[in-house]
Amino acid sequence: MREFAEYMSDAFVQCRMVRDERGKFDVVVIFANKNLEYITNKTLEELIDNRMTEIFPALSDSIFDWPKILCEAALTSDHTVIEQYVNAFEKFVKFNVFGYKDQVFYLTIQDLTDQRKTRRVILEKDRQIKHLESELKSRASVEPLTNLYNFQFITDCIKQSIQSYQEEGMKFCVFLVDIDDFKEFNLKYGIETGDRVLQDIARILSLSARKIDVVGRYGNDKFVMILNNIEIDIAKIIIERIKMEIDRYDLNIDNKAINTSGALVEYRGETLEEFVEKAENLMRKAQCMGRGTILS
Repeated sequence: MREFAEYMSDAFVQCRMVRDERGKFDVVVIFANKNLEYITNKTLEELIDNRMTEIFPALSDSIFDWPKILCEAALTSDHTVIEQYVNAFEKFVKFNVFGYKDQVFYLTIQDLTDQRKTRRVILEKDRQIKHLESELKSRASVEPLTNLYNFQFITDCIKQSIQSYQEEGMKFCVFLVDIDDFKEFNLKYGIETGDRVLQDIARILSLSARKIDVVGRYGNDKFVMILNNIEIDIAKIIIERIKMEIDRYDLNIDNKAINTSGALVEYRGETLEEFVEKAENLMRKAQCMGRGTILS
């Protein structure tokens, strides 16, 4: 099989399954073609005969335990396909796992990053082109105060995610966020201070988003995040990290803390209107339960 590896357009990898001193799975690359360098941004000299967790320390902070996922896929199936965003590579990739025997198995890895971005990029560019004549290119999809996508573009992105779900079974979730008592905050501390809070919350959401996610402003004090290609259990982990970041946010004003209510919903085949209504209803329920409540 190795003799054909250099003719393949995907990365081809022969791996050995190992365990560390705590019994956790790890993966050692035995052989790989040159394409693995393009996927991982590492040289073959760095990759061959080294443990995956040693080559990519960022894996230890990842939501996904990739050595375990790949090893268990090899052990439990003759052929497994996994499509997911890998933080260590900063790419959306497709793994084919096959050929397990005597602790050794094979991978092919295809970079799908550009493919996944294409639909969103085309959608944004199409909207921008419509406004070129009036020099509104940057305003077509972006709300000026927070530099987040505006309501209309976010709606179009949800439609696109629904289409991906219908055509490819690509799961996604939507997270609505509302700043508690923001009207009263503006009255007490002023609109300029309120605008700074909006910009800071927008920045927290943007920094927490993955490359395949979309963040926008949903209303005056409301934000929305579309988490693509993800199930709700994993999305909850991301949202919990966002909540921790917002809880740590220091206004430096009278020991005043900012609280946000939120609703996380997974798409399950509804119409756009039904899905948005489900998210908004859950948001209202969270707000009724008290400051800082996030429901899913």
